[in-house]
Amino acid sequence: MADLKILQEFNEFRGSPPGTTICPAPLINLHFSQLGVVTACCFNRTHVLGTYPKDSVDTIWNGQAAKELREALAKNDLSKGCEKCMQQIEARDFGGSHAAFYTIFARGMAERQKELGIAPDVDQSVTPMPMKLEFNIHNACNLECIMCHGLASSSIRSRRESQPTMPNPYDDEFVDQLAPYLPHVVEADFMGGEPFLVPAYRQLWERIAEVSPKTKVLILTNGTTVDDKIRALLEKMNCSMHMSIDSDVKETYETIRKNASFEEVMENANYFREMMPPEHPLVYRYCPMRINWREMPQTVRNCNENRTILHFNQLDSPINFSLATLPYDELEEVVAYLDENGPEEPTTDIERANHGNWVEMVARFRGFLEPSNRLNGLIARLDTAAAVVSQYSGGIEGQSKKRLAIIETEGPLTEAVKSFLITRLNVDQGVANEPEIPDHILERFEGRTKGLLAFVDPTPPDMFVRVFLNELLRTYSGVWGVYEPHDFGAFERILAFAPWVAALPDPKGAIRAMVATSPEELYRLFGLVTSTDEAKTRFGADRPIAAIEEPKAIEEPKADEARDDLPTPYRRSPRKETLAAVVAGAMIDKLAGLIIRVADGPRR
Repeated sequence: MADLKILQEFNEFRGSPPGTTICPAPLINLHFSQLGVVTACCFNRTHVLGTYPKDSVDTIWNGQAAKELREALAKNDLSKGCEKCMQQIEARDFGGSHAAFYTIFARGMAERQKELGIAPDVDQSVTPMPMKLEFNIHNACNLECIMCHGLASSSIRSRRESQPTMPNPYDDEFVDQLAPYLPHVVEADFMGGEPFLVPAYRQLWERIAEVSPKTKVLILTNGTTVDDKIRALLEKMNCSMHMSIDSDVKETYETIRKNASFEEVMENANYFREMMPPEHPLVYRYCPMRINWREMPQTVRNCNENRTILHFNQLDSPINFSLATLPYDELEEVVAYLDENGPEEPTTDIERANHGNWVEMVARFRGFLEPSNRLNGLIARLDTAAAVVSQYSGGIEGQSKKRLAIIETEGPLTEAVKSFLITRLNVDQGVANEPEIPDHILERFEGRTKGLLAFVDPTPPDMFVRVFLNELLRTYSGVWGVYEPHDFGAFERILAFAPWVAALPDPKGAIRAMVATSPEELYRLFGLVTSTDEAKTRFGADRPIAAIEEPKAIEEPKADEARDDLPTPYRRSPRKETLAAVVAGAMIDKLAGLIIRVADGPRR
């Protein structure tokens, strides 16, 4: 339940009287995500309203799960998957919260429905039609952005993660079921992957152009795949184009957005500016990161000159790229720089929008200088990861294992490995940078460790090693973040290494040693070294589990070494970043001992 004083401030910020629902999202919006999962918004991963095609669109919108969420939010209860917004509201980052966004959106869109003559007849016995639809239904994408992962990019999924194509349940029947809703929708948002590469989107756009040409169609694109067919389709709709742009500097942009051409994307951006009417200026969606934060003041100035709105996303993961996870002293430096180099007082509508977005962004990062907000961020990352792992490994009730178990054939083991690694990486970061980690988070880490080690005895050693190391490559590169990821041959090296471990005199001891080793060290051994000889020496000896060595630093990228205007991309805190490196501290002793204690037997 939200604090009453903060709730009063939040209501004042969004211009809502007391008693207003803290968030109207489930009253006005449906978010369709991958594998048919439908929620009230993109931030809510845990309170699933339904799953297509098991549940029809009508059943999802009018179902019990949607009713429960609406009732909870009406009581200012954000416990049903809305913890991210609770964290932002408690940090007084009101402008960054989706709760504020949907409040303002609902108010404006209700008026817009009346203006367009598309408001549905109000019948108090049924829930009104949604005013907004959000689509993030497939990961088809041609880029391999450094802060992305295989769930959002098919290129990363096939190359960096060596995974099969994700299934897509959204078929022609789905488009037909949405047809009655489209005439009442004020805005439909399309995300990816890359929207221009998702076939179902083209069907929906054709249907919207036919039955509801006044509907605002917001497309978030990487701007790399604009051809004549796409142009013809866009010009039939009421489009608002948003582009994922994280730098105005070619070198930085192409370091972040791998496979993209800066010149081609800028050319397409100019096309979008010319195509759209003044009321829909081009929007850049910018991810502030450790590699680009010094560039942001100049990017605002460029956007002001080019009639472009600049919106700042919040990047919580990968951990190693996020500004919010920086040590206190480094984050203080960032906030001070942004305060000192903010945009000038605005004089135009676009300048005012960009100035407001800048102020909210800086306030958001300033909020992460508060220990409670940093702890809430850690908890939110762990909760979100748990929900995502469950959804993408067959954990949704009533769904086909064949359709959902897409991350390995050994589903339960894979889920345990991913849960352990994500928790380990987040707790490592917290331990290195925070003054104190609550026991309940350490206990969560212990639970994940127990869950993983429970597979050691019943699982053939070669299978355990293969699954563990494959997921280590995927999870470390996607959750921690690397500038130069492993090569595809890393999976072949693991395939050859796994039976070698199985043939050792004590393969289970080697496996426990692997689990206890820092993910950074394992990633170096199997992802960045082209031979497994060092790994064989490392794990082939009869060594105690606790003998965790200081990992060798991953070589920093050389792209920005000679540039004084940018921070070093791979920034290390003076305090070490891994569990292994800080094992001398009292709290770290406790954390490091969990793996050993769980391996030895029940907790005493």
